[in-house]
Amino acid sequence: MGVRDLEECETLEIRLPRNEVDSTQIIDSNPSVDRSNGQQRNTSPTSNSSEKLSFLNKPNPITSLNCPTSIFPPTKKPLYIPRKTSTATSMRNASASFSFSYPIIIVFLITIFLLGVTLDSFLHHQRDAIGCEVPRMNPSYIKQIGFDSEQTRFAGKYGLHLYRDLSYDHSDQPTGIPALFIPGNAGSYKQVRSIAAETSKLYYYMNLSKKPRLVDKGLRPIDFFTVDFNEELSAFHGHSLLEQAEYLNDAIRYILSLYPAVRKNQQTNSSVQPHLDPTAVIIIGHSMGGVVARTLFTMPNYQPGSINTILTMSSPHLMPPAPFDWQISKIYTDINDFWRNGYSQSATSQNSLADVTLISIAGGNLDTVVCSDSANINSLVPASHGFTVFTTSIPNVWTAMDHQCILWCNQLVKVVANSLLSVIDIRRAGQTRPSSERMSVFRKIFLSGLEEPVVENESDKSRREPFGVINLEKVSHKFLDMGQRLVLNNSESISKVYLMPIPPPAPHSTLNTFSFLMGQSFSKNSELDILLCYVMPTEVPTHSKDDFSVNDLSLPINPRLSCHVASNETSLVPASTFDVKHPFSGETFNYLKLKVKELGDYQYIAVMFHNDLVMKGFLVGEFYDESSTLMDINTSMKDLLIDGIHIDSFPEQNSLVSILRIPVIDSSLLTYKMAVHRIGCTGNQLFAPFLRQSISSMFESKFLINIEKADLNIHGQAPFITPVSAPNLQRGLELKFWIDPTCSAPLSIDIELDLYGSLGKIVMRFQTVLVAFPYIIVIMTLRAQLREYNRGEPFLSFSQGLALFVSQTFPKFLIAVTILSVYQSVTGASKTYSLADLFPMDYTSGDMQKVIKAKASFNVNDTLLGNQDPFFWFLPPVFFVMSIGIVTFCWVLLGCIVKIFAGATVFMSRQGKFSTHFVNRSSESNNYRLRRRGIATIVLFISVATFVPYQFAFVVAFFVHIVSCVRSLIIARAGYRSNIQENWDHYHYLQSTLLVLFMLLPFNLPVLMVWIRNLSVHWFAPFSSDHNILAIAPIIFYVGIITSGKMLPRATGSNFRFVTNILLLLITIYVLLYGVRYTYLIYFSSLMFISWLIFLHIEEPLFGKAIDFYLQNIFKRNKKRS
Repeated sequence: MGVRDLEECETLEIRLPRNEVDSTQIIDSNPSVDRSNGQQRNTSPTSNSSEKLSFLNKPNPITSLNCPTSIFPPTKKPLYIPRKTSTATSMRNASASFSFSYPIIIVFLITIFLLGVTLDSFLHHQRDAIGCEVPRMNPSYIKQIGFDSEQTRFAGKYGLHLYRDLSYDHSDQPTGIPALFIPGNAGSYKQVRSIAAETSKLYYYMNLSKKPRLVDKGLRPIDFFTVDFNEELSAFHGHSLLEQAEYLNDAIRYILSLYPAVRKNQQTNSSVQPHLDPTAVIIIGHSMGGVVARTLFTMPNYQPGSINTILTMSSPHLMPPAPFDWQISKIYTDINDFWRNGYSQSATSQNSLADVTLISIAGGNLDTVVCSDSANINSLVPASHGFTVFTTSIPNVWTAMDHQCILWCNQLVKVVANSLLSVIDIRRAGQTRPSSERMSVFRKIFLSGLEEPVVENESDKSRREPFGVINLEKVSHKFLDMGQRLVLNNSESISKVYLMPIPPPAPHSTLNTFSFLMGQSFSKNSELDILLCYVMPTEVPTHSKDDFSVNDLSLPINPRLSCHVASNETSLVPASTFDVKHPFSGETFNYLKLKVKELGDYQYIAVMFHNDLVMKGFLVGEFYDESSTLMDINTSMKDLLIDGIHIDSFPEQNSLVSILRIPVIDSSLLTYKMAVHRIGCTGNQLFAPFLRQSISSMFESKFLINIEKADLNIHGQAPFITPVSAPNLQRGLELKFWIDPTCSAPLSIDIELDLYGSLGKIVMRFQTVLVAFPYIIVIMTLRAQLREYNRGEPFLSFSQGLALFVSQTFPKFLIAVTILSVYQSVTGASKTYSLADLFPMDYTSGDMQKVIKAKASFNVNDTLLGNQDPFFWFLPPVFFVMSIGIVTFCWVLLGCIVKIFAGATVFMSRQGKFSTHFVNRSSESNNYRLRRRGIATIVLFISVATFVPYQFAFVVAFFVHIVSCVRSLIIARAGYRSNIQENWDHYHYLQSTLLVLFMLLPFNLPVLMVWIRNLSVHWFAPFSSDHNILAIAPIIFYVGIITSGKMLPRATGSNFRFVTNILLLLITIYVLLYGVRYTYLIYFSSLMFISWLIFLHIEEPLFGKAIDFYLQNIFKRNKKRS
C-alpha cells in the first residue's frame, strides 16, 4: 500500500469549500461502496462512469480501500488533508487549466507589443545603407585525394580542396604561397571563391604584368586551400569545434608537405632562384572559422610556427554566440586565456605567439548573426600584433556588411586581396614578412590613417621620401602670409608652387596643426604633390625656426629649397558633394593632418603642381589652433534623455576641421538622431559638410557625407565585455566635421536619443535572456504550485500558479532584481570578488589565499545582464515582466498541442480507428509495467553510452512526456478515478513539468541536429562529450515514473517541504546571476531539481520516513549547538 493510498484512508472527514458536494453524499450515491464497513461490493460501475468512458476498451471499477488504523502512531501535528471535489469542481478545473487572470493577460499583450516593436526596430531602424558590389569569378575546386585516412582520422567526415580560378590559374598543383580558408557555422568551403579570385586577378593583372620587379622581392601567387566541413554547426557544439581544429592541424601539415617537391621541380625547369620550403600558412577564417583558427594553437597536434598570419571576418572572439553547450563555453575560456598569455611568452617557447598577427574584421550593425561587439580582440591581442577594424572604417569600402556579405563584397574583397599580397615573402620560411612589417602593412591598408596611434613610434614619419631641390627662380610660385589659408577652386589659374610658412612651435605661436583637404586623389601620376621644405643651408647661415619672422619666411634669401614628400601621408576620405548621399559612391577626397611640433626643421609646406594647368576640383590648406576647434559636451545621460544636445553655433572659430566630443555617448545599446543645419552660405561651396564618427575602444568609424539628418550608433561599451584601457583611448563618441571654411556661417547641431531605434540593439546583445529569464518564471511558478500542494490544496493549474506567483512573490522578486541591477551598474566591470572576500577565513598561508582568489573569484560584470551603465538598471525588471508574457505564450502553445492530441485521440477512438490502451492500462500488472519501463530505460542507456547522444534521449523523453500529458488530460476529462480532483492534480503537475522540459529544448536540439547531419554524411563516430549517462539519467527515470500515472506525493514532512523550497530558490538565484552569460548552466541545475522530484516520488514509506527522521535529527542537533 502506497503513501497516497494511506492518505486517502485518513481523509474521509474533510471541510468542504463552498459550492462543493459533501463527500458522504458522493459515497451514498455510489452503490459499489458499503458505508457500514467500507468493503467493496461485487457490483458494476455506475451508469455515469460507464457513459464517461464508453470509448475505452474496458470499464474502470471504482474501489474503496481497507484502511488500517494502526499504521501511523498518533501525532500532535495535524496532517495535511487533500480535498475531494465533485463533478462540478472538475468542470471548474477543466476551465481553470486553460485560463489566465486579467493581470497576466495584460502582461501578455504588453509583451507581444514590446516584442513586435523591438523586432521592427531591429529590422528597419538604425541600420546602415548597403553598398556592396558583386564580384565575378570562374571557380574550380580540386579535392586533395591524397589527404586520406592515413593523414587524418577525419578523412571520412571532412574534405580538403584547392581553389583554382579558371581565368588565371592554369595549374592543378600549388605553385605559390599556401593559405587556408576556414568556413564558419554551417558554412561552405566554396565561400573562399570571392577572395581567392580577386587575389589571383590582382596578382596576374596588376602586380606580375605591370610590376615584374616585385617577383624579386618575394611576391608569388597565393594558393587557397579550403576545408569542407559539410556545413557543420560548430557554433552549437564544442566537440565539433575541437574535431575541426584537429583536422585543420593535420591539413596544414599535409599542405606544407606538398611544396618541397613542387618547388624543386620548378627550380629545375626554370631559372628561378631557389627558395626555402614553407613552414607556415596564412589563415582566413569566417565566423566560427576565426574561433577555430585560434583554437589550433591549443591542440596537441599543433605544429609550432605553422601559422603566423590570421585574418578573421565576423568572428565572435570574446563570447560564444550560442552558449548552450558547456564544452564550447569551456573552449572559449581556454583559448582566450591562452591568447592573453601567449604574447608574454618568450619567442623560443612552444606556446609563444610572438610571430603571430591577428586582424579581426567586423561587419557592423548589418550583421544580425554575430554581434560585432564580440569581434573585438583588443583584450586578447596587444596592439603590436593585431587590431579590430570595422568595414565602415576601411578606405574605399566605407559600408557595413551582413554576415554573409562580408565574404563576397567586392570593395572589401579587393582590400583583403591587396593586404595578403602585400605581406607575403617567398624568400622567408614563414612565407610572410616579419610581424612588425606585416602590422605596418595592415594598418596602412585597413585603417584610415585618422586614428590616434596606439603603438609606440607608429606615427614616426622621420623617414620621408626625398623629393629633390626646388629652384624658385625657375618656377612660378606664390608665398602666403603666416597663418593665411590656401584656397584653390575650379577654373582658377594657378601658380606652379604655393609656399605656406610653417609657424614656430609653442609658445611662440598658437597655430599648432596643419590641415589639408583636396577634392582629388593622390597617386603616382598625381598632378600635384605636398612637400615639406627648408631653405638650402649651403649659401645662407643656418637659422632655427624661431629666428624667422613673417617677412623672413615670405622671401627666403636662397631661392633653392630642399624638399621631402608628404603626399603619401594623406588619408582617403569619401567625397562629400551635394549630389552624393552615401560614402561608398566611389569618389574620394584626400586629407592630410600634420602637427607643427613633428615637422622638425622644415620651414615651408609647399603645394607643387607638375604642369601649368587649370585647377580641377578644389584645394584647402590652413594652419590653426586645434584646441580652439575642439568642443567637449559634458552632459549627463539624464539630461541627454530629457533635453538632448543642442548647439547653435559650431565651431566657435571658423576652420576646415572641427571636433565634437560627447563622452556620455559610449554605449552599444543606445542610438541617436542628429540634425545638422547651416544657414547663410551663398554662392558655390567647395564641398558639402561631412563628418566621421568614431570611438577609441575599437577602430570603428563611420563617415556621414552631405549631412543634414543622420543616425548615430556605435559598438562601444557592451554587456559582459570589460573595457580595455590604453593611454590614448578616450571615452565616448567623437564627431570630426569637415566644413567649407570659405563660408563663415556656423553649423547648428541637434542630437536626440532615439528610443525606438535603441530597442533593436537589445536583440543582438541579450538573445539568451529569452531562455534564462522565462526559465526562472517557470521555476518560481512551479515553486508556488508545490507550496500550495504541500499545504493540502489541490495542485494548481499553471495559470493559477502563475497568477499566485505574480500576485504574491513577483513584486518582492522584482525589488530584489532591481537592487542587484543597480548594484551591478554602479560597481561596473572592475569589481571582482573571491571566495576569501565573501567568506573571510584565517588561511594558513598566503599561497593558499592566492589560489582561492584565482580559482574561486568572479567578476560582477559576468553576472545578471553584464550591465556597466547605471542608465540601464531597469532592463532586468523589464525583461522579467516580458518573460511572464513569453512563458504565457509557451504555456498556451503546449496546452493547445496537448488538447489537440487529446481531442484527436478521443475522436479516433470513438470511430474505432485508434486503440486507447495507453489510456486505460488497468489490465496491466505492476510487474509487466515495471518490466516494460525497465527495458525501455536500459535500451536508452545503452544507446546513449554507445551510439546516440544524450540529447537524443532527452528529445525522446520530452515526447514521451507529451504523451503522458495527453493521457492524463483524457483521464481527467472522463473522471476515470474515484477522486476527480486527483486526476486534475496529476494533469496540472505533468503540464508544469512539461513546460520545464520545454525550456530545456534549446540545450539539446542543436547537438541533435549536429548528430543527424553527421549521420547524413555517414559519419558514425560518437561524441565523447555527449555520451554522459549522468546528464540524462534523472530525466529518463523521472519520465519513466510519471508514465505510470503516479501523482507526486505530498511532502508531509516539514524538512522535505523546506528542501524543495530552498532548492528551487537556489536554482532561481543561480540562473538569475549566471543564466544569461553561462546559459548552459540552466540544464545542469534542472537535473538537480528533477533528481529531487524523483526522490519525492519514492513510495516506500519506510525509506521516506527514514530520510525524514535523519533530517530531523540533523536539524535538532544544529538547534542544540546554536
